[in-house]
Amino acid sequence: MQIFAEDIDATIRRFVRVPFTDASTLAEIGLDSLTTLRVVAELVPDPDREIDLAELADLKTLGRFRAWVAGQVAR
Repeated sequence: MQIFAEDIDATIRRFVRVPFTDASTLAEIGLDSLTTLRVVAELVPDPDREIDLAELADLKTLGRFRAWVAGQVAR
C-alpha cells in the first residue's frame, strides 16, 4: 500500500484544529501520545503490526512524524 502526504494530513486534520507545517512540533499542534497513536492506527493497515512506542515518542516535528508513518506503511 502506498500512502501520500495528503492522506496523512487528512487524518491529522480530524484530530488537530490548528494550521500546521512540517516544522510544527507535535506538541504545539496538540498531538499528544494517545492522539499520535490513533493517527497511526488509522493509517497503518495491519492491526497486528507492532509499533515501537519509543521510536514514536522520539518524533518531535510533524515532518518527521509524516516520514515515519509513510515508512511504516511501506514495510
